[in-house]
Amino acid sequence: MSLVRILQTTRQTLTHTFRVDGVLTDVTGDVTATLKRLDGTSVEAVTAGHAGVGTYTYTPPAQALLDSLTLDWSGTLAGAAVSVRDYVEIVGGHLFDLAEARAAHSGLSSESTYPWSLLAAKRIEVEQECEGICRRAFVPRFSRRVLDGNDRDRLAVPDSELRAVRAVSVGGVAWLAPDVAALGFTDFGTIVRPGGALWPAGLRNVVLEYEHGLDFPPGTIREAGILRLRSRIAVTRSGVPDRATSYTVADGGVYRLSMPGKERTGVPEVDGAYEKHTRARRAVFA
Repeated sequence: MSLVRILQTTRQTLTHTFRVDGVLTDVTGDVTATLKRLDGTSVEAVTAGHAGVGTYTYTPPAQALLDSLTLDWSGTLAGAAVSVRDYVEIVGGHLFDLAEARAAHSGLSSESTYPWSLLAAKRIEVEQECEGICRRAFVPRFSRRVLDGNDRDRLAVPDSELRAVRAVSVGGVAWLAPDVAALGFTDFGTIVRPGGALWPAGLRNVVLEYEHGLDFPPGTIREAGILRLRSRIAVTRSGVPDRATSYTVADGGVYRLSMPGKERTGVPEVDGAYEKHTRARRAVFA
């Protein structure tokens, strides 16, 4: 299982490998690639390409809208039916460009040591960590949330910088487009029904699809993200024990190391930039 982020309106070829006891192995017959939205709506189901032993490819159609999709690779492997799911996010941007990251740090210049696929996977880790610490998205993103109605005209969602509400379902009934368009929303993540109408109380009875995030990341966040990418790739190559709280060099100098935590990466320059752009916590989530 993996997560891939693709820019909206662009196409990107995705790859999946099948292995038996760690050895690349072809399936019997074809592999079917099935792309769906999170609500189960089918986008397409096609036969995947065969790029080599145990290696299959699929290029999703370009998506005009931000979205979250599932991609199932299905076939018969070693006599058993198998289906493996990957996740595909259609996003409005990335925290930084990978070519920019290579140019910024000469240690990442080798494509054989640090292939583009590795940098892309590590960039997703950096973006997820950054958004978790700062409690906001710095580029346009899509969310589908299942929430409890509260018998109030306002319903809070876990994301800020709302950009658009795309779809609403209450009690299993999908709203018409004019009703969705009539909703208001705040920058801090509250969706408001007009005219005093209420969100009916219930357990997981409200499904919301919406877009959120900034148009583009501040320069300091972009630079911090690139620095964090380098530190994550080199995390096992530093020579410093994982549990170290201080480090003594050969000439006798002692360094105290900044350690990661729930809301800290452990890299002072990165943590300083993230702290400046962190959303304050809301006292009540209702």
